[in-house]
Amino acid sequence: MTSSDRAPDSVDPTGFEEGADDVERSRMTLGEHLDELRSRLIRSAIALTVVFIAAWGFKDLVAEFALAPYEEKARPWLNERLHEITLDRLNADGPATQEELEKYYFDGIPEENRLIDPIRSARADDASSTFFFFLKVCGYAAFLVAGPFVLWQVWSFIAAGLYASEKRAVYRYFPASLLLFFGGVFFGYTYLVPYAYYYLQEMGLEQIRQATLITPYMKFLSTLGLGMGVVFQLPVLMMALTRVGLVDPDDFAKYRGHFIVGAAILAALITPPDPYTQLMMAGPMAVLYEAGLLLARLVKKREMESETGLEDSAS
Repeated sequence: MTSSDRAPDSVDPTGFEEGADDVERSRMTLGEHLDELRSRLIRSAIALTVVFIAAWGFKDLVAEFALAPYEEKARPWLNERLHEITLDRLNADGPATQEELEKYYFDGIPEENRLIDPIRSARADDASSTFFFFLKVCGYAAFLVAGPFVLWQVWSFIAAGLYASEKRAVYRYFPASLLLFFGGVFFGYTYLVPYAYYYLQEMGLEQIRQATLITPYMKFLSTLGLGMGVVFQLPVLMMALTRVGLVDPDDFAKYRGHFIVGAAILAALITPPDPYTQLMMAGPMAVLYEAGLLLARLVKKREMESETGLEDSAS
């Protein structure tokens, strides 16, 4: 058979060509690889810089957004709880006098919940902490906004040496992985951080008044927010392990109990030492595990149906 009679490489519906010389077509010299890497790094750096500069231009809004879980949720909840504790203490031996109420409430009117010494807004640790706080929040904003583009640049560089089937797998899972990551960050920001901060300070509120400092608060916010983003990757990871044949869905079901114990340990290591926060992280992990198990079983069922169809067509 001559080269002109040879069947052309099949073309996949996704646009990637399949063929024996797939790697040969994408092979580059060392210099070409370095040029490609430099190009991708420059593009990523430009994207991060542009978004960071834009975020710095609106740094007050970005800072308010970062502080919102505490300022708009945890702090009002704490002041409401402090109001309840104060009234219980004043009325412990009978109704409080107006003089006693005026020591704790403006105009001595507790119904308006205007405590003279409420839980305060977040405070700076030292003279430079405010500046570094703005740097951090703008840096995280740049990471979250430009992160997908940077990841795409990394993927585009790696994809040059992959087979078409491997490329299809990444293209299939990348959007879902990205959505799950942002879903995890949103869950951490909206629910985990404010509730965790409230429960941590509420436990000793009657004896100790804690001050919220922006440096530890930012570490708290970033750890829980990004941690939940990583945790939400679990279903995609389970699907991928099943598709490549490393783990069978029955094995996931078999070791469900082991995973729950491991999730509780991981939550204890990542989150602050209170049962409420740990439960809020371990609980979603258990739900995500069950979702991943269901998806893994669907992947295996689809592959078995595909193999059965190929066998039927061959016979």
